Amino acid sequence: MTDLTRRKLLASSASVVAGAALASSSTANAQEATSKTGSGTQPSPAIIQGWPDVLVIGGGAFGAWSALSLLEKGAKVKLIDAYGVGNARQTSGDETRQIRTAYGEDEIYSRWAIKSFQMWHERQEEFGRGMIYPNGVLSANEPEDKLKVELDIFNRLNVPHEVLSHDELVKRWPQGRWDDVEYALYEPEAGTVKARESLIAVSEVFKSKGGDIAIASARPGASSGGQLSSVALTEGDDISAGSYLFACGPWLGDVFPELLGGYIRLRRSEVYYVGSPPGDASYSYREFPNMWEPHAGAYAMSDIDYGFKVVPRYSIGIDPSEDDRVPSSFLMLKVYDYLRLRVPGLVNQPIVASRVCALESSNNHHYIIDRHPGFENVYVAGAGSGHAFKMGPMLGEYISDRMLGLGDDPYLADLFAISTHAPHA
Repeated sequence: MTDLTRRKLLASSASVVAGAALASSSTANAQEATSKTGSGTQPSPAIIQGWPDVLVIGGGAFGAWSALSLLEKGAKVKLIDAYGVGNARQTSGDETRQIRTAYGEDEIYSRWAIKSFQMWHERQEEFGRGMIYPNGVLSANEPEDKLKVELDIFNRLNVPHEVLSHDELVKRWPQGRWDDVEYALYEPEAGTVKARESLIAVSEVFKSKGGDIAIASARPGASSGGQLSSVALTEGDDISAGSYLFACGPWLGDVFPELLGGYIRLRRSEVYYVGSPPGDASYSYREFPNMWEPHAGAYAMSDIDYGFKVVPRYSIGIDPSEDDRVPSSFLMLKVYDYLRLRVPGLVNQPIVASRVCALESSNNHHYIIDRHPGFENVYVAGAGSGHAFKMGPMLGEYISDRMLGLGDDPYLADLFAISTHAPHA
């Protein structure tokens, strides 16, 4: 981190210290000052007492990657999550996520996906574990106008791709059923990234590089002069920092109800893993691509080490804290409908695992990444809209650059601004 950037962070912390000191009747040295916030008495915040430059609340794709990137750029960072990084309630708590480059006319996400591909591979080497599997993604029977836009973007960005005919699909993947498919866009370098396991890896490396991690539930606490002074923990303590990043996933709207109430819609997503026949590797990532065809009622991902993944498309709300994460018999039937359509060789195989995820989306499917209008030292980040996890390394770089004043692309700032979003109808 440059000295200038570091000074900006420390100045932010110092302003909080000053406010605490003015409120204190003690004339003791500033290093011994105390500040009463919430229900307890604590040392005054900021660098004098060794508090972090940045406190990141939420250890999902937005928060964990941002915490690591902030740390690597020189900030002192503490990461807290209510249930721990990689927990089952997180949007990122499943085993795998799909990564691809086709996003219709949204070229910005195609560009970010390209950079993320590279970063995933680099991080994989650094972390010493497999995190990305380029087994390819097929998008079957996309509308011609959408396909044309994607092909134009792919050609402009030099993204490897093919448009495969029905006969070519039958030839390459005879274990699939292609009766209803006229053509499919194929991205050979797209594929699968590990989800929960990757976040755990990020948190481990973050900690090994000097980051601090805690399990705690936090909400905005005391404030003064247009700055947040602390966050209040459910355990009864408060904690302070120079700057704050709230990346609370499906809870973000509840944390800031007056600012983001109704801006993030939560959808229950049931994920099923179907076991292959013993000794049959036909549906493994080495032999079969992922399928992206929501118009067919589901999308699917080939077997990495957990089973052939099928995700039925169905919209129903979820309470991320209170609802049971037990799969429904209705959607289990939808899984077998999809298997009969696309991979009939798995129809008689059992479901070997399942997950229930809480997915968050904005009204326009773009992320919300912005400074809180009421607090100059607070950023909010969320509304992954189904494509945040695969962009995790890029999200971390982008958010950390904005918070540290190292870069702020006006186009992206406007795209992700709270003001360009609206509550769901």
